[in-house]
Amino acid sequence: MTSHNYIEWFDATEMHEHSKEWFSELSFIKDEKQFLTNLIHFFALKTLTKEEFKKIASLKEAIAKNQKRLTLILKQVQKHMNQLEVMVDDVNQLEMERAYRETHKKLFSEVNECLLDFRNTKQKGFSNLTAILRKNKKMALGNPDYKVRKIKD
Repeated sequence: MTSHNYIEWFDATEMHEHSKEWFSELSFIKDEKQFLTNLIHFFALKTLTKEEFKKIASLKEAIAKNQKRLTLILKQVQKHMNQLEVMVDDVNQLEMERAYRETHKKLFSEVNECLLDFRNTKQKGFSNLTAILRKNKKMALGNPDYKVRKIKD
């Protein structure tokens, strides 16, 4: 019985579509990380308990760790996209085509792992930030003198 890897079934067009999707998602994560960093800076301006500070520091550390990995994977995906020509040039370069497919398989796994890791980091981070906001509602409004009033019908 012959063992086939899933990658053998993807043609050049499908692999190119995967690469474009990866690049798009990773680029979006890059923007999200900037938003989270700005949010952390907002919290840094507020008075925090030791426990709240630890939660925010933990999120900041996780974002920095993910950033290094994200930058590396983004570069790899961009390079992979640029090398697609080897799959569509109508020249039989079996060794290079096999290497391209293996790289695609590796990136498939790495990108999915990176996306999942970031989602988990973001979920934990938002959970921590939400708990801090709920504890201090004035901070959530950004103005300690702000009062919520009912609107008259």
